[in-house]
Amino acid sequence: MLSVVNGLYLLWNNIRDRSRLTVYPIHPEVYQWYFDLPPGEHGGQLTRKYGFLTYIAITNRGLRDVSINYWHLFLKTRAGRSVELKPLSITEPEVVIGEMAAKKYPVLGVKGVAFSGDTMVKSGDSIVGFAYYVAEFYGDESSNPLIENERAIGEMVIKSVFGNKVKTRIEFSRITLARAQEIIPHIETIA
Repeated sequence: MLSVVNGLYLLWNNIRDRSRLTVYPIHPEVYQWYFDLPPGEHGGQLTRKYGFLTYIAITNRGLRDVSINYWHLFLKTRAGRSVELKPLSITEPEVVIGEMAAKKYPVLGVKGVAFSGDTMVKSGDSIVGFAYYVAEFYGDESSNPLIENERAIGEMVIKSVFGNKVKTRIEFSRITLARAQEIIPHIETIA
């Protein structure tokens, strides 16, 4: 009988203390972008390439610290399928504010000059960072990203090392490759 009570107590502690993650885009109307990249090649055919930059926050409302295992983007296509994209390593994005000032932003999981790139989310805390993804399509146009109201539609899925999954919908606004290069120089070469 004591072992059953002990087991129930341990289960209750585990459930009570678990991490409770949430993810959301930061300023969804401002910092969620997609852009055309120079075409690639696959099997002798030209491919269509797109870059996706998102700035997200991950919060932990639980009582246990947790590390983020992955942050993948699931992109909807015109054919109704979902394509899984894995993040690529980038330098810290920099946005010029005014004439002389520039602001650097953190990148999830990448240590940079100004930020540590931590993926550990402490209890009652949050982390923020940019994530960059590249999608490449060839063949039929139905495999292109789904565009609704001039926005590409995606879903960010975050998974912790304990297996907790959270997700959020992200709508990406179109920017030019030149604008993306102002934020991250040579972004078109990152693959």
